[in-house]
Amino acid sequence: MVTSRDHILANIRTSLAANRAMLEAEAMRKPHTPPSFVHPPADDLAEQFVAELAKLEGKPHRCEDNEAALEVIDEILGANQTASVITWQGDMLDLPGLDALLAAKGVKTLDSRIDVGAERKDLLQTLEPALVCITSADLGIAESGTLLLRHGAGRPRLASLLAPIHIAILHSTKLVRGLGEALATIRERHGADIFDNTSNLTLITGPSRTADIEMTLTLGIHGPREIHVLVIG
Repeated sequence: MVTSRDHILANIRTSLAANRAMLEAEAMRKPHTPPSFVHPPADDLAEQFVAELAKLEGKPHRCEDNEAALEVIDEILGANQTASVITWQGDMLDLPGLDALLAAKGVKTLDSRIDVGAERKDLLQTLEPALVCITSADLGIAESGTLLLRHGAGRPRLASLLAPIHIAILHSTKLVRGLGEALATIRERHGADIFDNTSNLTLITGPSRTADIEMTLTLGIHGPREIHVLVIG
């Protein structure tokens, strides 16, 4: 039996077939490369990033060096009485001394490698008690206060999504001006096959924000409610 849905889909296919040449020609008239930036240049990309992130209720921290960054992490862990964390592998975090700090504070690092299968639910429940997750960031986009994270082996996506508090390590040398420049930089680093050895790229602009039909804003519904970004250098 032919349903209304079948009729609608058939009409859409017929219309697309009849207009495909025109639509493709129109699409080719427009540039497909995103602009390198949108806003006027800033004198200091780190200061611009910090200002934009603060507008989004993120928590930026300017750190002179790695030691200062470790002190900030120590404070955050202490303030939240953190017993366990979800992190990227140590060599992926680009912050020497972090493993020693966690060990000294007695903070357990949970294994966030979750495979699809019958045990997935049980494994996720073992991660649920973690209050803090810690990752590095491949790039920071200054004009929007956005982090770009490239996930893969040793760099699980859960480490930036599951815990209510996310600490991101961002060296100032990884700051770029806009989204277009960020995408171009990632292509330069990894070539055309960006996703050969990684599952995805994640763009994070401030803490999780959700609003209902009355525009009541709530933080932390679909991701961390707090994002601390340590801008080092």
